[in-house]
Amino acid sequence: MNKKFKTFFCNLPVLFVLTFFLGMATQCSAKKSFVKLVSKENETGLLYLVRPDHTALAFWNYECLLSRYPDKFSSRIEPTPLFKIELANASLGYLRLPEGTYRLNVIGKNDATKVFQIKRGEEKYFELKIFSETKWSRSELTFKEFDKESALSEILSTPTFLESQFVSVQMPVE
Repeated sequence: MNKKFKTFFCNLPVLFVLTFFLGMATQCSAKKSFVKLVSKENETGLLYLVRPDHTALAFWNYECLLSRYPDKFSSRIEPTPLFKIELANASLGYLRLPEGTYRLNVIGKNDATKVFQIKRGEEKYFELKIFSETKWSRSELTFKEFDKESALSEILSTPTFLESQFVSVQMPVE
């Protein structure tokens, strides 16, 4: 009986590690993976937001906010927040938008902002670019517009690209 307890307690760390990795595998498998680009429509524009696979900078997720300006862009007018999306490493999100002027920014990072216009039937592709000039400097973020071919090349070069969803931040009307 004593030998059985000894064997059990010796194997306990192995069981813990296996349980941990099994839990991580089932948590990661619940995410939806990228299948294909959606088709465009003539009545709305289409926005793709891509966060490429960068293993060295993969630890943090970044939450992005999409806001819309009432008419045309003006630095004096604060746009209305519409949607937010959390981008993990090697992920993308897409959203159909009515024609207008929008602002895309990373929550908590004032220097990562992109103002853009979208027209009916137009497709826009933006990459959340994370870079660091030296090993000791903090990472900097920016949104870079790129073309459909480059976006597809980035997405298809990574076997586990995930699809993130835009979530509305507007208050429901009662």
